[in-house]
Amino acid sequence: MKNVVLITASPKINEQSVSKEFLEMAGDQINSDLFSKSFIDVRKSFLTHKLTEDFETLAKADVMIISFPLYYFCMPGMLTRFLVDYHNYCTTSGNVKKPVKVYAIVNCGFPEPEINLEAVRVIKSFSQHLNAEFRFGVLIGGGPMMIAAKEAPFMKKTVHKTTEIAMNILNCLSLTLLPVITPIIRPKYVHGKSFLILLHSAWR
Repeated sequence: MKNVVLITASPKINEQSVSKEFLEMAGDQINSDLFSKSFIDVRKSFLTHKLTEDFETLAKADVMIISFPLYYFCMPGMLTRFLVDYHNYCTTSGNVKKPVKVYAIVNCGFPEPEINLEAVRVIKSFSQHLNAEFRFGVLIGGGPMMIAAKEAPFMKKTVHKTTEIAMNILNCLSLTLLPVITPIIRPKYVHGKSFLILLHSAWR
């Protein structure tokens, strides 16, 4: 059974975490009969001093799905620290499984999802240092709006498309020759009403 580890890295304390919601949407698509899934909350990992325990979970992963908000046009600082510490753990312990597949889900409040691209490049660089296989990142513009209006009729199609991306991640687990794509979810405004659409998949 393959191990899927879902990592959320929102710095929010008492507010709703959009990144966590997107990650849970992906997690809901995982068939528990085929995959074992674990959740890691980076903020809680630091606060409860569970880093070593969480690193041991990551070391057994076949797949990592990392979801986080754009923070000062890049990753939240705590996620950077978490990944650096994990790399050091892997280097010193040698407790690492076969190469893992890495995916990123990055959302921002800006309408232009391409702003998230640099943060995805950082995750790709981390994957290379870890000898992991970076597959693709999902760039989401207007993320908070999408979550806030997810039950609205005009938003349901977009939410469905987002879950399809999650299924695409799972379908890639045993397929290494698929083209690597970067799905883009972009806000669009029509007649004063705001909604999100899956615009296209841009080939990298």
